[in-house]
Amino acid sequence: MRLEHRFYEAKSDSALIELISDGPIPSLHSEEVVPSRADRPYGSFLRARPDEPEATPDTTVRPVRVGAVRRHALLLVTTLAAAAVLVPIALAPIPKAPPVIEPSPGPPPTIAALYEKVAPTVVQVKITRYDGSVQPSAGAGVIIDEAADIITALHVVGAAKDVSVIFSDGKESKAVVIAVLADNDIAVLRALEPPQTVVPAVLGDGSKVRIGDDALVVGSPFGMTRSLSTGVISGLNRSLQVPGYAKPLTGLIQFDAAANPGNSGGPLFNRNGDVIGIVTAIANPTGFPVFSGLGFAITIDAAGGALGIPVD
Repeated sequence: MRLEHRFYEAKSDSALIELISDGPIPSLHSEEVVPSRADRPYGSFLRARPDEPEATPDTTVRPVRVGAVRRHALLLVTTLAAAAVLVPIALAPIPKAPPVIEPSPGPPPTIAALYEKVAPTVVQVKITRYDGSVQPSAGAGVIIDEAADIITALHVVGAAKDVSVIFSDGKESKAVVIAVLADNDIAVLRALEPPQTVVPAVLGDGSKVRIGDDALVVGSPFGMTRSLSTGVISGLNRSLQVPGYAKPLTGLIQFDAAANPGNSGGPLFNRNGDVIGIVTAIANPTGFPVFSGLGFAITIDAAGGALGIPVD
């Protein structure tokens, strides 16, 4: 049993050597089997021969090849170097994206710059009555498209036999009424001979108008063509009974910029130069047709939107 135990120990050693050596595993010499005594015919036993020394396993290890060692060493060094490079990269903090800074809105244009922008969009309305009398500054209007269509107040042109409009460059053209919105005192004119260059206005959003917003009126009060007056929005959703109308005008914008005869039908601008209303009436407790600080305008939504004119 002692020899058998040594044999398995040697076998285990050869397996270990095989993992680190390229050469063949040395062979092991096992003990020879000798016959038993003649008077014991029932088998054979493992016995060491008496005249030979006990065999020992050859545990000599062959030299490991230098090339294999270099390959293993190079692989190990490369792996460690890669790990040394990757670890700092992985641990480095990810830089944060710089915050997006929205540009702050610039200051609104000056009143003078605003007037230069909107003045070319305003026309003077001239009418000839059926009795032959001419009213050169019956009211004002504002150009709404490149076809030279113009919004004005219905009461300015409602009793006219002929209508003409005078553009900012001085050119005069006959005009015809192409649409009417009687409940809101609105009429749309079309110039038959417009100038070569037509500047339409920008139509604003009446729903965004607030009390205290700037208000600018451009028209021809008492024949003073293309006059500018400024003020603020004084009230919203006002109602006003206008002579000659069965029902009051509703949803009006109240403003305190000066408006007088000749401003009717002209535009009410906001601080950006967008049209937010069409001037329709003034109120004066004294009964005189002069401005007393109470002006009213149809919202551009009611004026243009009801006629199918899209607001910007």
